[in-house]
Amino acid sequence: TLDRSLTALDRSIQEMELRYELGQISALTLDQVKAGRPSLLSSQATLDMNITNYNMQLELMIGADLTGKMLLQPLPEVPQARLDAMDLEADLTAAREASYDLYAAQKTLEDAEEDYKDTAKDYHYDTSKYQLVSAQHTLQAAQHTYNATIQNFEMNFRTLYMQVKDYQQILSASRAALSSQEATYASLQLKYEQGNLSQNALLDAADQVSAAQESVEKAELDLFSAYNSYCWAVEHGILN
Repeated sequence: TLDRSLTALDRSIQEMELRYELGQISALTLDQVKAGRPSLLSSQATLDMNITNYNMQLELMIGADLTGKMLLQPLPEVPQARLDAMDLEADLTAAREASYDLYAAQKTLEDAEEDYKDTAKDYHYDTSKYQLVSAQHTLQAAQHTYNATIQNFEMNFRTLYMQVKDYQQILSASRAALSSQEATYASLQLKYEQGNLSQNALLDAADQVSAAQESVEKAELDLFSAYNSYCWAVEHGILN
């Protein structure tokens, strides 16, 4: 996006310089247009530095040489068949069975129940005894914690399911928008070849195609990440 913005600004500067030479704009107007370029270059340099740092962090994680130049393979596409196979209730049941958090909450509740039973027997179910009242409160707290853990787990899982479906429709919409931009660019290219459109206008249209392509790539990444998190939840009971 920064590269595209810088290229567009350079086109604007070139146009403004020509208009200045023709006496159509003042020197102040030209300077104002040029003033944004150093800021863009600075942002570009900062981004390049951050990309290098992130690459080195990844290289460190996998034990590779710290060059900062690692390149990633293309993102795997989530097959449509897998998305169609998602079953909220069945997958939620599998996620519950695999969840350690739910197991731990259940175990805490069972321990509290056993402690309460033992304490009640020791004090002959005398509710005036502080020890029995304390054990009862502990049991109630464990029950509330268990119920809240189940509700939070189910809510988060259902939210994750809906996120996957939402990212799926966002990706479809992004691809449709890209197709529309490509069709628009093709028509403008024909106008340019016929001499009915300026080169800058054609390049602006090409930028819009690039922006639409980036939106598709972002949607693909969001869908992949959400679906991957969903699989972790179903298979391992881990909700990220």
